[in-house]
Amino acid sequence: MTILSTREWAIVIWVSIFFVYVMMHRQIRESFLRVVKIFFGSKLRILWGIILLYVLGITLIFYHLPFWDNVFIKDIVVWFVFSGLIYCMNAVSKEADEEYIKKVLKDNLKFTVILEFIISTFTFDIWIELIIIPVTTIIVMMNVIAERKKEYYKVHKLLDIVLAVAGFWILYETIKIGIHEYKELDALNTFISFLIPIVYLILIIPLEYILELYSKYELLFIRMSFKEEKVKKIQRRHRWYVVKICKFSVRKVLLFQKKYWCKMYSRMSESEFEKLMEEFRRECNN
Repeated sequence: MTILSTREWAIVIWVSIFFVYVMMHRQIRESFLRVVKIFFGSKLRILWGIILLYVLGITLIFYHLPFWDNVFIKDIVVWFVFSGLIYCMNAVSKEADEEYIKKVLKDNLKFTVILEFIISTFTFDIWIELIIIPVTTIIVMMNVIAERKKEYYKVHKLLDIVLAVAGFWILYETIKIGIHEYKELDALNTFISFLIPIVYLILIIPLEYILELYSKYELLFIRMSFKEEKVKKIQRRHRWYVVKICKFSVRKVLLFQKKYWCKMYSRMSESEFEKLMEEFRRECNN
């Protein structure tokens, strides 16, 4: 197995061209650097560090197993950059709910992962890949824009057909290449490369859940602070009540945030707050 496939080399080439283009234009360069600065802000750096250390820990365990090969590092890095980071980032977003992890598993543990692996393993000559990548990217971007505008509905349907036909053609040609080249592959390494995204997806679930739970608690406590007296002792007591009932349940935190947080007010007595929490406890137990 080579370090980079022809498709990955093509991506590297196009990304390098894009980067040079960005650096050559002052306005685009300044906007790009601002985005990078935001992307590596203090809080996000902590998040990146936590995710990176977690994945490194998993990798170090695998490193000491007898089947380890350094060629797997590339697959792990690609998964981390294009999947692992995204899963964890989405876990701390406002849109993530109690079904988030189930949705991630459902979307990624499909039969299509086999087809995707075949397409990524057996690639075309470099010059074909250099053509396919920008053309596919442009069509996909046009389709995304057309999908959001009703007046471009017919264009969206046409582009869906184009992408479907192109996908079947690429799969057909890939299978033809695979039939001729499969004997050159290391069977064990190829199988492990196929399993890496699946295994890492499953192993990162605990971290995703912890990050999601933490973000939901953080958002809830910030909202609660607007409806409480500015007394640290009272605020700590309120948070302890909430944590004692919700514990490690994202569903319960979201339930309190949706139905009970709005019932709080700054002059609320402790007996009223306890009554509210008792009502919340009863609904959680039902």
